[in-house]
Amino acid sequence: MKNLYIFLFLFFSTHVFAQDFSISGKVLDKKTQEPLPAALISLAHPWGEVFKSNVADANGNFQLDNIGQGGFLLKISFLGYQDFQQEITISNENIALGEIELSDQTVQLEGAEITAKIPLATVDGDTTSYNADAYKTMPDASAEDLIEKMPGVVVEDGKVQAQGEDIKEVLVDGKPFFGNDPTAALRNLPAEVIDKIQVFDQTSQQAQFSGFDDGETSKTINIITKVDRRNGQFGKVYGGYGTDDRYQAGGNASLFDGNRRISIIGQSNNVNQQNFSTEDLLGVVSSSGGGRRGRGGRGGGGGRGGRGRRGGSGGNVNDFLVQQSGGITQTHAFGLNYSDKWGEKLDVSGSYFFNYSDNETDGFSNIEYINNESVSEFYTSDSQSESQNMNHRINFRIEYKIDSMNSIFIRPRISWQLNDGESLSFEQGLLGSEFLSQANNNFRSNLTGVDINTSILYRHKFQKEGRTISLNLTHANNNQSGNRFLNSANAFFTPPISTDTLDQFSELMIDGASISANVIYTEPLSERSSLMFNLRTNFQQDNSEETTFDFVEQTNDYTNFNEDFSTLFDNSYTAQQIGGGYNFRQGRDFMFLARANFQRAEMNSKDLFPGNRQTIRTYNNILPFLMIRRRFSRQENLRISYRSSTQIPSVEQLQNLLDNSNPLQLSIGNPALDQSYSHRFDTRYSKTNPDKATILYAMISATYTDNFISNATYLENTDAPLFNQLTLQPGTQLSQPVNVDNYWNLRTYFTYGMPLGKLKTNLNLDANANYIRTPSLINDALNYSTNMTTGLGITFSSNISENVDFTISTRTTYNIVENTVQVNSDNKYWQQKSRIKLGWILPKGIVIRTDLIHQFYNGLSDGFNQNYALWNAVIGKKLFDNERGEIALTAFDLLSENQSISRNVSEIAIEDVQTTVLQRYFMLKFTYNFRNWNTGKARR
Repeated sequence: MKNLYIFLFLFFSTHVFAQDFSISGKVLDKKTQEPLPAALISLAHPWGEVFKSNVADANGNFQLDNIGQGGFLLKISFLGYQDFQQEITISNENIALGEIELSDQTVQLEGAEITAKIPLATVDGDTTSYNADAYKTMPDASAEDLIEKMPGVVVEDGKVQAQGEDIKEVLVDGKPFFGNDPTAALRNLPAEVIDKIQVFDQTSQQAQFSGFDDGETSKTINIITKVDRRNGQFGKVYGGYGTDDRYQAGGNASLFDGNRRISIIGQSNNVNQQNFSTEDLLGVVSSSGGGRRGRGGRGGGGGRGGRGRRGGSGGNVNDFLVQQSGGITQTHAFGLNYSDKWGEKLDVSGSYFFNYSDNETDGFSNIEYINNESVSEFYTSDSQSESQNMNHRINFRIEYKIDSMNSIFIRPRISWQLNDGESLSFEQGLLGSEFLSQANNNFRSNLTGVDINTSILYRHKFQKEGRTISLNLTHANNNQSGNRFLNSANAFFTPPISTDTLDQFSELMIDGASISANVIYTEPLSERSSLMFNLRTNFQQDNSEETTFDFVEQTNDYTNFNEDFSTLFDNSYTAQQIGGGYNFRQGRDFMFLARANFQRAEMNSKDLFPGNRQTIRTYNNILPFLMIRRRFSRQENLRISYRSSTQIPSVEQLQNLLDNSNPLQLSIGNPALDQSYSHRFDTRYSKTNPDKATILYAMISATYTDNFISNATYLENTDAPLFNQLTLQPGTQLSQPVNVDNYWNLRTYFTYGMPLGKLKTNLNLDANANYIRTPSLINDALNYSTNMTTGLGITFSSNISENVDFTISTRTTYNIVENTVQVNSDNKYWQQKSRIKLGWILPKGIVIRTDLIHQFYNGLSDGFNQNYALWNAVIGKKLFDNERGEIALTAFDLLSENQSISRNVSEIAIEDVQTTVLQRYFMLKFTYNFRNWNTGKARR
């Protein structure tokens, strides 16, 4: 016990005898006297090694703490400004520098002004900062118009990618903006308020505090606003009406007053304009499209659990963000975002988003399944579906600095969703030219989903620099419930010919809850190195219940309990991790991090009905993580990392329940599934040249997974025991999740940007190559499906003036699909998408905008190849003295060629899908952009 007291005393004691001091100040623009937030402050030893750094806050204030006695060199940097340097000697007191003024990089020489070339971007560590002034846009351009000009950034079909990865979050001056919805920020912030766009891999709050990367990162954009645009009101309102009763109305307004920022957005339209995020689509995915686990796109109705894991109209839920390409959608949406600093210690931000959508889609699909025979098996589907989805989403972020040593960070999130969906489909199965089966399906569902998630992080710094402890508690609870109706008339033509009719009602409920705690302690070994110790525990519980009744004519109701399609299943997962790490830094030029955790986990699955079976599996794993970052110069950076992880199967994949949402293509869970184990290797290289204003980014990523959760598919003429045990019709198909080794995913990405000075145009080049090798079982034969994709993109974006804005781009993708089981199903196809986007403001306020997109597909199924052009055009007139108003005639799809065709390739099938799209219409639209800057003194 005595030794324990000594340990606790040493652990929590502060070094009261250490003589540490601080350096503080405030960074201002010399000309405007406005603060320069995010200015980089670094402190170096006399020999040049940087040992401490920080960034200025929103008011330009900074402070460097825990500095010993001696002489140092202070340096302050901010993009577009001359660096500030000052020698500082600390003897026995803190240093308060007061206001430090930075001058811009404009130089006066003999009466002539010589301005340095504005670089497209700069690189600092893992952060790439794009200079907004290097990209010309029209006066009423949005952040989305600006960002799609930048090298390595792609905006397509409402999705935003940067450096080859999906953007998960957009921050404005370091604070969240409308939760995790990137398009809400990019479409509703005007380009003229933006100073810089930062792209980086955001780590968790706990990792940021401890300095030890946990490997969990998300690609993030941080929009830094101009200092003279942080106090005022801005936004726009618009409304229009056109042919075929097409309409569009909405607007946005932002009130910036120093730290207090309030933004409001709203819209109502029936022209497919949406601001969906993944959180809004639980109901849509599970009720408007497919019923097929892990494949998506199949007609029929929704998935059985309501979580989107069983398919949907857009495939994987993570790929279904904004503005789906198929169908006609009517949308009503409203959003509110708020952020402020309450006093000196409390930062608060939050958002509320409401969305209601009504989608109607007609679709046709053709699927070819791989088998061991020389004749392929095909399924075709004609479908009509309609779904109404309503969502409320609330996000908060609260950070409270208790004192200089302690802080607490709280982030609650709530989402509530309602969905009604119905679909009609006619499907046929063929083996070569012979009919196997057909089905007429009518599927209706009514689903509700509630998701509550809270994260609480406590952080403590000891007086010894680098000694910290943090505790992160997270709790999540989600509930999906509802009912479904399935009416299906089926025919099976394999002798003996038979028919079957299903008329069923099901009640569904899935409850999930999890709680975890993570403690991280860091201990410095020297000025360059430190140790980390961590302890983590996690518990997750999922319960699934489904009760199905058949229709009884005598009672004219669903009163006959159907045991074959009912289930009660529980699954719990408990994991404990213990481990540590070592971190070595040599200034900002080199960093090495190594950590490893031992994880012991237990998965307890209980099949309570119709069987009564319990399965307990225990796993012991070592989870290493390595990262090396080498900074060759301020503009050149290399990062190499390796991480390992495990993934447990979902409760829907585990439960032994037959899914008959599509009676011709059935699926069933697998209680014997194990967790998967993955290794991932990443290399990233960035380099900019400010003198030539060029930027280069390259990335290589490789993932290998054992026990990969794939599918076992049983096709026509199979003699698999599972197929026979369920006494299924010969003309049906059955799939089941299974564990298979040797999954590979290799990705490379390259982008290069440079200005073409004489043409006043920026040139962006990008290239990618992907290789995915997916193992699966087909009639119990091991099949490896490889999908190799190569792509090349070229973009020219104008930099002429604010009155002329054009973007010309083309992107070609070539795909090769090969299989080891049946080489006759190998396939090659390619896609090219080209675009010309032009905006031109003529004298007397005449405005011309045109957007021409050419889409070419080749190598798809018969009838699915496409070669069409989508041409949209606008002619308008600027109004009022300030030209903030505009009335315009808009034409959508002038050539009446709009189409929606896509290809989905899985380890077992190649699917081509065609859906209805919005056709040609004309609309008269009025828009007014309002701006009111510096109307009062900004709050500090």
